Amino acid sequence: MYKQAKKQTQAFRFRRFCRAGWAAYSSMHREVTIGRLAVRVADSSLAKGLAATAVAIVLAQGAVSAQSDKEAETRSLPEVQVTMGADTLSGAPEPAAVLTAQDFQQSNIRSIGDLVALLPGVDLRVRGGGDVQGDISMRGGTFDQMLVLLGGVNLTDAQTGHHTMDIPIDITMVERVELLTPAQLLSRGIVAFCGAVNIVVCEEYRDRLLADVSGGSYGSGDASLLATTARGPWALTVAGGYHRSDGYRPNTDYRHGSLFLQAARHGKVHDLQLQMGGQMKGFGGSGFYSTAYPDQYEATRTLVASATDVFKVEGYHFRLTAYGRLHRDRFELFRDGYVEEVPLWYQGHNHHLGSLAGASVRVDKRLGHGEVVAGGDVRREGIWSNVLGLPDSNLPSPYTMSDKRVGTSLFGGYRYSRGRFAGEAVAMGLYNSRFGFHYALAGDASYRAACAEVYLSAARTFRLPTFTDLYYQSVDHRSNASLNAESSAHVEFGTRLQMKDFRCQVAAYYRGGSQIIDWVRRPEEELWYSMNHTAVDAYGIDAMAAVRVAKVDIRASYSYCHVLQDAGEWISGSALDYLRHRAQLSLVWHPAERLGLRLDATYRYREGRWVDADGRVQAYGGVPLVGAGVDYRLGSSTLYVEGYNLLDRQWRDHGGVPQPGISVRAGVRVAL
Repeated sequence: MYKQAKKQTQAFRFRRFCRAGWAAYSSMHREVTIGRLAVRVADSSLAKGLAATAVAIVLAQGAVSAQSDKEAETRSLPEVQVTMGADTLSGAPEPAAVLTAQDFQQSNIRSIGDLVALLPGVDLRVRGGGDVQGDISMRGGTFDQMLVLLGGVNLTDAQTGHHTMDIPIDITMVERVELLTPAQLLSRGIVAFCGAVNIVVCEEYRDRLLADVSGGSYGSGDASLLATTARGPWALTVAGGYHRSDGYRPNTDYRHGSLFLQAARHGKVHDLQLQMGGQMKGFGGSGFYSTAYPDQYEATRTLVASATDVFKVEGYHFRLTAYGRLHRDRFELFRDGYVEEVPLWYQGHNHHLGSLAGASVRVDKRLGHGEVVAGGDVRREGIWSNVLGLPDSNLPSPYTMSDKRVGTSLFGGYRYSRGRFAGEAVAMGLYNSRFGFHYALAGDASYRAACAEVYLSAARTFRLPTFTDLYYQSVDHRSNASLNAESSAHVEFGTRLQMKDFRCQVAAYYRGGSQIIDWVRRPEEELWYSMNHTAVDAYGIDAMAAVRVAKVDIRASYSYCHVLQDAGEWISGSALDYLRHRAQLSLVWHPAERLGLRLDATYRYREGRWVDADGRVQAYGGVPLVGAGVDYRLGSSTLYVEGYNLLDRQWRDHGGVPQPGISVRAGVRVAL
C-alpha cells in the first residue's frame, strides 16, 4: 500500500462494508463506494466526478468482523492508502482460499512453511525443522507440479521442486497467502500443473516497527525484524530474520538467515514497486534423500529481485514486470568435518547454480459488460552444475555441465460480468526453445446470490521437465534428456458463503494427468528409466469454515484426496505417498482483554510406504498432532509460549526423516 498526499476531494472504497464503528468514522467527509468491482472499474466511474485520483482500500475478507467490539472501537485509524496488489488490474476470479494476518494469529505459526500448510488441499512435506526444506504439493500432485509466487511473480526454481520454498522472506512480512487453481492462474498469465501459492508481503505502508525474538527446545533461536516508513510518495521496507537450532537428533542442526528490501512509489501516472531479497541456509540432512547415508549436508544461497510498474493510458491498464533469481546449491553426501573416512568411490560434492530472468506485460481494458485482458512473458532458465546438464568446458570450477532454455508465452481472454453472473475464458500459447509449442486453456463461471456464491471452472495445463528430471543419474537410474511436457485437465465445482461472523467454502475437484514424468522399470530388471509414461488421476474435496462464538474464534478444515495411477506393465516409481485425509481444528479464546489462549489439533493420514535402513517396508498411516499456545499483551509487547506435538507422537513426512517430538518455544513480539 502507498501513502497518498492529502487532496481536497477524497474517495473511500470498501470491498465489503464491515459495519464497524471505526470504518464509518474513517469514511467521513469522503465519497464512499461499496462493491466488489475491479479497482479500475471503480476508478473509471469515480473519475467523472472527482478532481483527484480515487483511493482504493481493499479490506481483508472477514478480518474486521472477527475482532471484538472493544478492539473495533479503539482501533487507530491509518492514513489513507492505495493498494497496488498483484491483481489490482484484473477482475480475475477470487483465489480458491485466502489466509490473512488475523488467521495466522489463530494458529501456532513458526515459519512460512507452517503458514502455507494451513491452506486447504496443500501438502507440505518437511525434512527436519525450521523450514530448512519443504516439498510443497497440492491435491495429490508432486512437489515439481506446484508453484510458489511472491507478490504474484513466478520465481519457481527450474532445477528441482525441492528448492521451491527457498524464498528470502520471514513470517513477520506476510500480509496474506492465496491459494490459486490452474484456471485462476491462467487469467494472470501463469500456467501451473496443479496450482500455486501466492505469498503477499509488506503491503501495508506506514511508519511501524515489528520485532519477534524467541527460543526453545533443541537449542533453537529465532529473531525477525520488520521496519516500514512512508515519506511523501515513497514507501520503504526493510525486513530480516535469523534462525538456528542444534537439531533434535544427530545431524539435524541448521542456520539460516534472510534480508528483504522493498521500495514503492505512488505517482500521478505510475505506481512503481522494487524489491530484492537474499537468503542463506546450511543444514544437516540426516537421511534426507536416503536412509543409507545419514551424514548428508546441504547449503543454499538464494537471491531474488523484481520491478513492477503499473500505469493507465487512455482506458488501458498496463502492468510491466521484470524479475530474476539466482540459486546456488551445494550437496554433501558425506558432510565435511563430520565423517572421518569418506569412501574412495565418492567423487565429491554436487554443485549447482540455477538462474532465472524474465519480463512480463499485462494489459486490460473495459469492453462492454466485461474486460479484455492480454499479455505475454519471456523467461530464460539456466543451470551450471557438475552433475546436471550437458558437458561444457567453458565454465569456472567446480562447474562442468550446463543447460538453458528460453520460453515465450502469449495469453488473452475476456471476463464478462453482469448482475450476479460472471464468466471468463482464457487461452495461452507457449513456445520453448527446448520443448517446442504447448498450450493451455481455462474457463470459469460464477453466480452470486446475497452472501453466497457458486462457481464452476475447468482448465487444460502442462508442466515442463526440471533439469533434475532430464539429467539425474545414479547407479540404478538412467535419466532421459528427451523428456517432454506432462499435461493435465482440471474440473472444479464449489461454493462460498460469507456472513458477519461466519464464512465457509467447499470445493470438489477432478484432475486427469497424462504423459506424467515417472521413473519406471520392468518387473525383471533393477534399472529405473525416466519416461513420459504414467497416467495419474486425482479427485477429492476441500472444505473450510470459520466462525466466532462469544469470545472464541473457531476455524476448521478438511481435505480428502484419492489418486489413481496406471503405469501399464511397468513398475512405477512415482511418489504416491500423498495426504488422503487431513482435518484441522483451531480454537482461539480471549478470557480477558490481554490474555489469549490457542489450541490446534490436526489429523493427517498419508498413503504410501517407505523402506527403513534395515530394508523393512513401513506404512505412513495416520497421526494426530496437537499444539497449544498462550500470549499476554503488555502495552506494545506480547509475551507468548507455544508447544508443538504435545502428544509426543512419532511421525514422518518423508520415510527417512522422523519428525521432532514434544517441543516448546517462548518469546516476545513488539509492535511500534
